[in-house]
Amino acid sequence: METGQPLFPHWMRGFLLIMAVYNVAWGAFITWFPNNFFQWVTELEESAPGIIPWQGRAVLLMAVAYFMSALYPKKFWYMAGLGAITKLVGAIWFYSTILEGEVGKTGWFHLIMNDAIWIPLLLVVCFKGYQIRNAEP
Repeated sequence: METGQPLFPHWMRGFLLIMAVYNVAWGAFITWFPNNFFQWVTELEESAPGIIPWQGRAVLLMAVAYFMSALYPKKFWYMAGLGAITKLVGAIWFYSTILEGEVGKTGWFHLIMNDAIWIPLLLVVCFKGYQIRNAEP
């Protein structure tokens, strides 16, 4: 059935839903087990700084943004772009502040799997949502 209006691809909606679920799981882990997260990423036996649970809460908040963007891509198209920006800024902050520029194997794994790998896809989804938003009704 032709609608004359570009549709938001199903794989993009699925991607955003996966991002939402992933962020709920990861954000809950960081929020409720900040010391385990910090020790795993830094490979140190120190306690986590007080900001780490707040990082987990921010991840949980972004889960809501991804979910809204998946449900209403025309209205919340910018949430995927916001996600890409928060991933980039968060990775830079985490690298410079928490890891203090010294990254071990698990730190690189965290930076790549939780930030870098998602950014290009989030930008593609944001651009597609923007195109749909500006398409003729």
